[in-house]
Amino acid sequence: MTRLTDDLRASPPGLHGAGDEYWGLAWAALGWLEENVTEGMATLETGSGSSTLVFASARAEHEAVTPDSAEEARVRRECERRGIDSSSVRFRIGPSHEVLPQLEARPLDLVLLDGAHGFPYPVLDWWHVAPHVRVGGVVLLDDAYMPPVRVLVDALREQPGWEVAAAVSLPPFDWRGEPIGGRMSFRYLPPARRVGASLRHRAFSTALGLRVVALARRRSALRWRKRG
Repeated sequence: MTRLTDDLRASPPGLHGAGDEYWGLAWAALGWLEENVTEGMATLETGSGSSTLVFASARAEHEAVTPDSAEEARVRRECERRGIDSSSVRFRIGPSHEVLPQLEARPLDLVLLDGAHGFPYPVLDWWHVAPHVRVGGVVLLDDAYMPPVRVLVDALREQPGWEVAAAVSLPPFDWRGEPIGGRMSFRYLPPARRVGASLRHRAFSTALGLRVVALARRRSALRWRKRG
């Protein structure tokens, strides 16, 4: 059951921008978090928003790294409005490449990397958190189609200590005006799904398609498991 995800989807809260925008994981990825995060899990995310509500609702021992202190206030207010206790969530305010090296080391069960997407930040975030992910733990990479994230995906495929556990959600579409650092690729998907993803991207990259995306923005995620 993903009751919180369903509620958020029905009424997305304004947690980002000036408090009037919603930048969230794909609903399938958010639902996956709700189904798999349990009380007491050691979790961490770069970025914050609807996913933070899910971690709080599950009573995970959670840390959220965001450069925007106003985001913390919005998330906590939204938790209170929905009757969610956010006391198990600790916010670390600052850029992830500055905050992550200073965090107290602890074995992590699950990490969501959804902070800065420009190169080299996805790689830096992974570099700082990977040593703390326990064997069998999971790293969820958001927006795996973006070139700066794809660099990390391609590198991890060559690492014997990591394996792709699943592509958690549907492939995404472009965002209007979003600098993503090069041509998008769907190599992170199983071969049978790549063609459909590419065709959808081409269709939704037109002027009409971008207007549709603005109404219903979706993002992708790739789940990795640490082998050892």
